[in-house]
Amino acid sequence: MNCSNPSSPLICCEATPTSLSAPAPAPAPARSKTWRATARTKSIAQAVLMLAALAQGASAAHATVYFTAAPFNPATDQDAAATGPGSIAAGIAAQAAGAYSIAQGMQASAAGIHSIALGMSAQALSESAIATGFQATAAGTFSIATGVQSTAQAFGSLATGVQAAALGGKSTATGFQSDAEGDNSVATGAQARATGTNSVAIGYLSRAFGTSAFAGGNLAVAAADYSTAIGNQAFANGVGAMALGAFAQAARDNATALGANAAASATGAAALGAYASAASAGSIAVGYAAVAENAGSIAMGRDAHAAADGSVALGQGSAAERANTVSVGSAGNERQVTNVAAGTQATDAVNLSQLQAASANASRYFKANGLNDGTDGASATGADAVAIGSAGLAAGQASVAAGTGSQASGDFSTAVGGFATAQADGSTAVGHQASATAANASALGDQAQAAGANSTALGYQASAVAANSVALGQGSVADRAGTVSVGSAGQERQIANVAPGSADTDAVNVAQLKAVSAQSAATAAKLDGAVMYDKNADGSVNRNSVTLGGDSSGGGSVIPSFAAGVNAASGGTMIHNLAAGVAGTDAVNVNQLNAAIASAVNNAAVDTADPFFSAQGNRDTEAAVSSGTHAVAMGASAQATGTNAIAIGASSLASGNNATALGAAAKAGADNSVALGQGSVADRANTVSIGAAGQERQLTNVAAGVQGTDAVNVSQLQQSASGAVSQANSYTDDQIRSARRDGYGGTASAMAMAGLPQAVLPGRGMVAMAGGTYAGQSAFAIGVSQLSETGKWVYKLQGTTDSRGQFGASIGAGMHW
Repeated sequence: MNCSNPSSPLICCEATPTSLSAPAPAPAPARSKTWRATARTKSIAQAVLMLAALAQGASAAHATVYFTAAPFNPATDQDAAATGPGSIAAGIAAQAAGAYSIAQGMQASAAGIHSIALGMSAQALSESAIATGFQATAAGTFSIATGVQSTAQAFGSLATGVQAAALGGKSTATGFQSDAEGDNSVATGAQARATGTNSVAIGYLSRAFGTSAFAGGNLAVAAADYSTAIGNQAFANGVGAMALGAFAQAARDNATALGANAAASATGAAALGAYASAASAGSIAVGYAAVAENAGSIAMGRDAHAAADGSVALGQGSAAERANTVSVGSAGNERQVTNVAAGTQATDAVNLSQLQAASANASRYFKANGLNDGTDGASATGADAVAIGSAGLAAGQASVAAGTGSQASGDFSTAVGGFATAQADGSTAVGHQASATAANASALGDQAQAAGANSTALGYQASAVAANSVALGQGSVADRAGTVSVGSAGQERQIANVAPGSADTDAVNVAQLKAVSAQSAATAAKLDGAVMYDKNADGSVNRNSVTLGGDSSGGGSVIPSFAAGVNAASGGTMIHNLAAGVAGTDAVNVNQLNAAIASAVNNAAVDTADPFFSAQGNRDTEAAVSSGTHAVAMGASAQATGTNAIAIGASSLASGNNATALGAAAKAGADNSVALGQGSVADRANTVSIGAAGQERQLTNVAAGVQGTDAVNVSQLQQSASGAVSQANSYTDDQIRSARRDGYGGTASAMAMAGLPQAVLPGRGMVAMAGGTYAGQSAFAIGVSQLSETGKWVYKLQGTTDSRGQFGASIGAGMHW
């Protein structure tokens, strides 16, 4: 070796027993973008030379070898080769081809400028690359591979550990068989693997497969882009999914699982708390073992369960099993909701104050009462049926039962009043114990009874037992088909205020009958005398006019021996071809007499001095009209045009089939409808109206309902509303208090965890405890932290529990630089 040649590429060392010297290195080149790598390479080279010189000096002085190189196979060993400017090669077949490179070790190769390869078969192939260890490979520019068979493949990559591989640009792999494949990825821990761009995997067998994915913990897996899995065997499998806690699973896009064994298995689902489960899209479960099963459901609280779409279960053990409902308890474990602000929109919840105000307003005009023990509730079992009152029953289709013990069992039937009964289709019973038992029958009045088909009974204990019969007034009995009765045997009544009849089938009043009687008496008086023709005005005989008995101006005579006439005897004589009389004293023929009798009968009244039925009006212009089959119309201009319709009252109109209009100008236009009172309008089928739009009426003196289908009065309604509100208030209060205390407990937990100290010395760990209290609730926290040997990494795990029995945990990792 020529140590005196300053231009030799080799650097020589001379050692003596008393001195040690080494030639000064060549002047450093001007600084460039690779200055730092060059300086680092030179520092390592100087250290190697100093070590060699020191060893040679010691050997010379003490005859002991501290530094030596032995051949592998003298026959085949190749010389080391330092071919790059300023390079160093030490070891069998070592190659330092890059400028200022260092290759030390058998078959070590430093091919890049400023590169360093230390160890057997170590390879530093690019600019400023460093490979340290058996078969370590640093192939990327500025890459570092440290460890047996470690590989730093790309630009700026770092692989540390046996078989560690940093394959992505600027990637970092630290630990046995760790693998950082994506650009800027980090894999730390034995067999950790980070394959996605910007991904991080920390922990034994941890996996970060997606872009920007983060996996921290033993066997943690972040399998999708932007996913996060932290904790022992935590698993995040959806885009943006997050799983934090031992065995936590976030299995779909944007799912979040926080807590040991928490599971968010649907898109956008969130499960927070140990064993919490959010199983459907958009569902949220918060609390230990909380379960949100269906889409959009929310379960908050230990063991809370939301089992229907859009349902919300709030509080420990709460269960929401119907879609789009909010539950703050469960069967047998109800809660109050307290501190509810007054609702302002139609869909807002109301508080007790609002409910009480509404109840007070409603109860002024409607009240119902009963046993209030659940045994006498109203029951509407028929389709579209309505039942009001204690033990009221509406069993027929579209039937109405209103009153204590009322029963409407026929289709389209109506029973109004205590124990009123409408048993047949289309029947109507109004009044206490009123009974309509035949089809389309109507009974109105206390104990009224309509037992015949299409019959009507109106009045206290009125009875219409024959088909199409009508009984009007207290105790009246109609027992013959197609008749109208205003009394009963021995209890007859007059019909007063009867207008003069005008049609053949009209009733006549007494005035018409008296007129006929007076006319008949005058005619009889004139028949006393001879039979003669009357004379015309000019004195001639008028063969079309005969005056019987006396002259035409004298008093009449009694006419004996007329067939079926006055004082008739056997063998009387008939008068034929008698013209119709025109003057007051003219004879009338049979047609005139029949018409007069019919008119008198149609308008007759019994005992007119004390009438029980009367109607006033102009018979010629205001006649009642009943044009519907089996219809009844009573009153001036009353009209009953529907089948089986009844119109009673001036200008009343019953145009619907089986409709009833009672009162002046009352109108029942729909089938089976009833309009009660002046101006009332019933325009919906199977309804009873006691007023009209803008002219509503109260229904007063309603007894407390006792049956399920009875009408209830205001007193009953107030009691019912008061009980319901009291229960709702109590439930709401308990729920809000519990939720508030849970929140206070969570605040105390957060304060306790914030108070935990952590390790501050490199390579040292710390176990810490802390407590917290807030608003009467307390919490305890314990944590474990450790600072890595290099002081770059900090790991921290902490857990807490509070006085409400809630648990929480968090884990974190940080890096200093």
